[in-house]
Amino acid sequence: MNVYPDHVRPVLRQLLVSALPGPINAQNRIAVVGLPRSGTSWLAKAIALADRVQYYFEPDRVYHREFLYPYPTAASDNSVLKAHCDTTFKGGIHNSYTIAEQDFSNIIGAYRAQTVLVKWVRFGLCLEWLARTYPDLMIVQTVRNPVPLFLSWRARDWTPDHSLNQLLALDELMDGPLQPFAAAMRDAVSGSYWQKAGAFWGAVTYMQHRYNQPGWILREHEWYCEDSVGRIKWLVGELGLNWNADIENFLSPKRKNDSGPGYGKNRDPKTELTKWHGKISEAEMGELRAMVEQFELPYYSDLFG
Repeated sequence: MNVYPDHVRPVLRQLLVSALPGPINAQNRIAVVGLPRSGTSWLAKAIALADRVQYYFEPDRVYHREFLYPYPTAASDNSVLKAHCDTTFKGGIHNSYTIAEQDFSNIIGAYRAQTVLVKWVRFGLCLEWLARTYPDLMIVQTVRNPVPLFLSWRARDWTPDHSLNQLLALDELMDGPLQPFAAAMRDAVSGSYWQKAGAFWGAVTYMQHRYNQPGWILREHEWYCEDSVGRIKWLVGELGLNWNADIENFLSPKRKNDSGPGYGKNRDPKTELTKWHGKISEAEMGELRAMVEQFELPYYSDLFG
């Protein structure tokens, strides 16, 4: 039985978090990076269940909300972005959304954390800058097949229009690493939903691939889904964390739904591999394929050549 009404509890949680120390001696910092609806929540939650990990859910959501996808060049002295990231790593961004994944024990024990974990879905263009600014930051990158990704967007009435237009407004990006694709991306603005989706996904995935650094981990979402326990256990080990029963329980399709904050519905990850089949027409797939193939990416070759 809840002592406090549902609308009061988030306020109390925030007051408690702000009154207690955040991670003060964390030795490691990890960021999970991918597009919205690319499987980042599932992956980050599994990592967050490792021992003495303090997890902050999408603190990039509050960074310049009028411009969702910043592009700082590697050499830029972006003091605003750096201040935002520094505050994030210290646990200083603690609105109700960012701490939504934390239960009471996480909040009370934040100061004991050995690892700070963040999930970013809007910083996919920042990788080169992050590598220079935070050379000790381990980044786990994930990409997802654009068909189920944008079907998920469409189910939420999201469109790629605004996101694509934001990339096109970044002169340093479009005259720099994305210059070879600029004309096709601009043509996509007046095209179909799937042409715009392909242009946006292709551009961000190209940037993820191009600026992946030695020691970082970049895998497709579907790769984890094929063998979630085995492959996430491998990932946890690569990150220097300890596997435990909580992670295994989280990944089990038989777990209970009420297992704590941020757990979401239990599911069999293998169903993610095919559940989108038959939900996009051949014509739509052709529009998407024609756009994505221009980026010559080494992902989903069975769909995009």
